[in-house]
Amino acid sequence: MVITVSSIKGGVGKSSVVLLLANNLASRGRKVLVIDTDLNNTVTVYYTMGIGRIGEICERQNISLAFSTGKIDDRNIVASRKQNVWVVPSSLKLLDQRSMENVEIKRILRSPKGFDDILIDTSPTWDNIVAGALMAADLILSPVAFTEYNYNMSACLLSKMQTVMPDQAKNLYFLFNHWSDQYSKYPTSLQNLVLSMYRKGIDNLLSVTLPDTRFVDRYTNFDEKCCIKSPHTGCARLAAGVNNLINMIYEDKKVVEIF
Repeated sequence: MVITVSSIKGGVGKSSVVLLLANNLASRGRKVLVIDTDLNNTVTVYYTMGIGRIGEICERQNISLAFSTGKIDDRNIVASRKQNVWVVPSSLKLLDQRSMENVEIKRILRSPKGFDDILIDTSPTWDNIVAGALMAADLILSPVAFTEYNYNMSACLLSKMQTVMPDQAKNLYFLFNHWSDQYSKYPTSLQNLVLSMYRKGIDNLLSVTLPDTRFVDRYTNFDEKCCIKSPHTGCARLAAGVNNLINMIYEDKKVVEIF
């Protein structure tokens, strides 16, 4: 399955969702390829930190070179520091590839062989590379933060897709990130007000949510593990949420205790 994670708005936890999904899937024994088309390269840094001479490796093997050669293969796939996860690093040279056709980008992003899952991280914008990544996906997840501006950006993304790629718009689902059970109790909380806006204006809202927890930063920046049985409440809730999300997507019931 090809899963693209996309949002026009930055700061909604897009890259962290990619990391959490990829690591959980890898812990299930699946071979996962993560393609980093985000110029911020958070995913690339996470999966390659500590690897010797990684700067030189990423200069020789990256998504920009894959677009230039027309294929993603061993020439641009890097073995990550995580078992069962490989990565195609991002590159600032993507800025020079704005003239590529969407359909060609789609073809290249779907070209890797031998993987159970391909996850694509995208820049928080709308351009030809993001559009190609959306076209390549079997499933599109768009993380949502609870602000009115985020609703406007979600509506913009949906409108763009309905215009440019109407068939793919049916594969777009909105994932409520930074969810707080505490705020859900109060009808006038910002969370509930924004949730009401989404329910009135947008379909395809996922019932599974990911919790608002500072543990996400510890996971992405300090490589702490997500664990169902963790004494840290935020960690345990995040692990449960990711398991629930993947089980919903893949119609599975497995629980990965630590990833």
